[in-house]
Amino acid sequence: MEERCVIIGAGLGGLSCGAVLARHGFSVTVLEQGNQAGGCLQTFVRDGLKFETGMHFIGSAAQGEILDTLFRYLGIREGLELHELDRNGYEIVTYKGQDFPFRNGRDAFVEGLVEFFPRQRDNLARYMDTVIKASAASSVESFNPERVMDPDDAVWHTRSVDSVIEGITDDPDLREILAGNQPLYAGVKGHTPFALHAFITSFYNRSAWRIAGGSDTIAKLLIGCITDAGGRVMTGCKAVGIVCDETRATGVRYLTDGGEDLLAADYVISTIHPSLTVGMVHSPLFRPAFRKRIQEMPDTIGVFELYLKFKKNTVPYMNANRFVYTNRSVWGCDCYTTDDWPRGFLYMHQWPQGDSRYADAGVILVYMRGDDIVAWNDTLTGRRGDGYREFKRLKADRLLATASEYIPGLREGVERYWTSTPLTYRDYTGAAGGGLYGIAKDVELGQSGRVSYRTRVRNLLLAGQSVNSHGILGVLVGSMVVCDSLLGNGVLYDGIRRASNDIEWK
Repeated sequence: MEERCVIIGAGLGGLSCGAVLARHGFSVTVLEQGNQAGGCLQTFVRDGLKFETGMHFIGSAAQGEILDTLFRYLGIREGLELHELDRNGYEIVTYKGQDFPFRNGRDAFVEGLVEFFPRQRDNLARYMDTVIKASAASSVESFNPERVMDPDDAVWHTRSVDSVIEGITDDPDLREILAGNQPLYAGVKGHTPFALHAFITSFYNRSAWRIAGGSDTIAKLLIGCITDAGGRVMTGCKAVGIVCDETRATGVRYLTDGGEDLLAADYVISTIHPSLTVGMVHSPLFRPAFRKRIQEMPDTIGVFELYLKFKKNTVPYMNANRFVYTNRSVWGCDCYTTDDWPRGFLYMHQWPQGDSRYADAGVILVYMRGDDIVAWNDTLTGRRGDGYREFKRLKADRLLATASEYIPGLREGVERYWTSTPLTYRDYTGAAGGGLYGIAKDVELGQSGRVSYRTRVRNLLLAGQSVNSHGILGVLVGSMVVCDSLLGNGVLYDGIRRASNDIEWK
């Protein structure tokens, strides 16, 4: 008899777990509360242009690199059309009015910044070596389930990004620039672990790519993997309870148009925010202290997004991502005041749907705290009122004006724009509070600030961006860890090794 696995949440974590387990003989059902599956892989269309909600670009997807390998293992690589960002500057940090390129590859990265900091060659090499070492602790990246983190590497989880960089170079400007990609993990000075910075930096430094046609392609391909193997993805079905007996979970209750229904389960995997999962378990198996710890974990900050439609053949396509800082530090952009917002922003183009020399659309992301929008917390999308619309208009005009000071021809090239706030993100992706990357990693919290994929309910497992790490690789690594615990006997890692050798997975 097939073992039944009910997965809560049809984002990348839920769909990737479902694809692996369904193809290994599990009876898989994925429940999604929204009408569209995908989570942060979702896209939306305005004026004929498709916009990303979260997965704007990916890394390490060249032949043989880790994301390429995982795509092949999942069986979706052939369905994706990827376009590589500029290897001579896939990311550009604009700091004190000057542009500093991040180049792909260890040596190229060093040489690119040595041009601006000629006395820092040795320190830049030491920085990149530290990044590579600190990011290499994942058992999935090594395709070795027995790998244990070296004690010397564990320190990168206990030291903040800024403290490690300060120990590498004494140049104050270079310190800022090396941390200039911190919006990719919502970094907080003195709190964010260097291990997270290294994981993200190494991921994109190998190679960086845009997904032609939108990241929802990944969701569609994964859904196809699940259904082809006999599983199902049910949208518009909100999980409201995880039913347990004295020792384990036995099923999941969910809402339907007709009321409520129950799915029996041998295993339950929840990929939604851990605090929401804990709230669905009414069992003494979760002790009060554990519930309190999960509920009190800090979330990452949210963002205000400006989605831009450009006039035809007006804005040259920018094959890079630009991090712009209007203040004298890349840190503290979340500590803005009404007068100095925005202190920094991330500006990106989307892969053109037409002539690749010109951008059709772009997006600007800037931090936004929850207290800015607290007045509309209890409202729903499309029903927030005139005050909310005016708030967004004022923020959009100010952000566009600021960005136009740094991006030549931007204002003149914009034909139309749309906006979103953390509330939009909350309602469309299910992110608790609209936080950008789920639970925040904090060196001051130590182990109490981490969420294990295992729970005291022995067949209830956790995945998603709050458990291992965020982003496409962080979530997929977490999914692989969960699936490996269910498959056992090294089956999953053997499959990954085969995919790394470009051998078809069967």
